[in-house]
Amino acid sequence: MAYTRADIESVLVQRVGGVFIAAGMDGTTISGSNASLNDPIGYALRQLGYNVAYIASVSDADLAGVPGSEIDALLDLAELRALNNFIGMYSAVDIRLGPRSENLSQLAAQVGKRVEALEKSIASNYGLLSSAEFGTLTLDFAEHYDDQEER
Repeated sequence: MAYTRADIESVLVQRVGGVFIAAGMDGTTISGSNASLNDPIGYALRQLGYNVAYIASVSDADLAGVPGSEIDALLDLAELRALNNFIGMYSAVDIRLGPRSENLSQLAAQVGKRVEALEKSIASNYGLLSSAEFGTLTLDFAEHYDDQEER
């Protein structure tokens, strides 16, 4: 079965629609034309090794080659990117006015925790997004003749 962009958007709107609305992003469109989900879907495809014809407009044809065995990875990667995009767009801050207060920054903090959990899940379930460690490796295998006396 070939998945359509509308299929993917339908699942993603269920996962992130509420927070998207809070950031002024499109959290309702599931017709295959949700601009707020274009980048997340394209990102997920690229992370799985697929190419998109147009980076600004992922189409049904771009999704046609994704087998059913990779659909969960695609959805999780797209959700991760969508939540990161939300964090970048969400600008609400805490408000205090006399006895009234609104802690609007809590939403971003909760989404940040979800992002961390999702990153761990993706690394564990699909072997993706694993971090690499870098260091210095010294290979000193040249012959130095340290055991000979100087002449």
